[in-house]
Amino acid sequence: MSDRMDIRGAIGDGAARMSLPDLPQPEETQAILTGALRELEGIDTRLETWTADDHFTQFGKRLVVRYDLEARLAAAPNVRRYHWLGKFYDRDEDARRVASVLRELASFDGHAQSGLAFPSVLAYHAPRRLLLLTYESGESMTTAMAQDTEAILAAIGRALATLHSLPIAPTRILSPDAVLEDLRPRVRDLCDRFPSEAESLGSAFAALERDMPFLPSAPAFVHGDFGPANLLWRKGHVVVLDFDKCALGDPAADLGNLFAQLFRTTIKRPEILRDFASARATVLESYSRWSPADSRLDSRVAWYERATLLRKIHGLLFSKSRDQHPEAVRQRQAEAVQLMRMG
Repeated sequence: MSDRMDIRGAIGDGAARMSLPDLPQPEETQAILTGALRELEGIDTRLETWTADDHFTQFGKRLVVRYDLEARLAAAPNVRRYHWLGKFYDRDEDARRVASVLRELASFDGHAQSGLAFPSVLAYHAPRRLLLLTYESGESMTTAMAQDTEAILAAIGRALATLHSLPIAPTRILSPDAVLEDLRPRVRDLCDRFPSEAESLGSAFAALERDMPFLPSAPAFVHGDFGPANLLWRKGHVVVLDFDKCALGDPAADLGNLFAQLFRTTIKRPEILRDFASARATVLESYSRWSPADSRLDSRVAWYERATLLRKIHGLLFSKSRDQHPEAVRQRQAEAVQLMRMG
């Protein structure tokens, strides 16, 4: 039996009534999708059929649904197909913040020429805190890296430099102090879990406190969770997904997050990425080529890299949103221990 959970709806066809936790019932979903379609295409647009799949991705902590629609436009002879992504938010202000950022991103010219792409906002349904976006297709960035590592990494560096250059100012601030305060209880958890590693973990955190960089006087727009899991490769473009953690901050934070995840890839999938030092250098060289000169960037990147690695180790061991099958848990524990001893 497939593990895909599917809700189907069609006007007048006796649609299946399969309910999922936290998802609107089919009648409400149909009304939401119809309203969004008519805003986009006109009041005479008719939704013919739709499906909803909330198991298409293993990533992310909030409810994300893919919607596939078939609709008939006024005076159009053929049915038109649409592929949308719906994200349900806990807080209205978070959904509106992300929608505002994505609309600003869409307003800037030139990002496509620099190899950067991202979802577009279609509609926001406030009662359900449901943000509807274009569904972005593409190849997994990890798979793409295995085929043409250097070119892909260089493209990622340029795309990130472009993102950081955009004059977008989210209300959220990502500061080094906030990074440390988020990390402090996580390190305590790790010390409790691995008493034999408590001394080295404590030393690592103390070094982060000692070496903490200042937030740049002119912080940049940062993604907040920039890494392969939130990237796709599509015909020479880097598609950046999931702007939920975007903020004003140090560009080094995105680079450090990326490098911590690439380091994990060399441990978990060495057949895809073997030489971490070379990969890191390729991204940094490309990023620096398309960014203003910053003589202290590398040291700040290294700081965020170390902090991110500790946070990722904690996530591997304690996250409840990951696969809880015993074998999956065992594999994550083994990876966490390996990263802890190598980091």
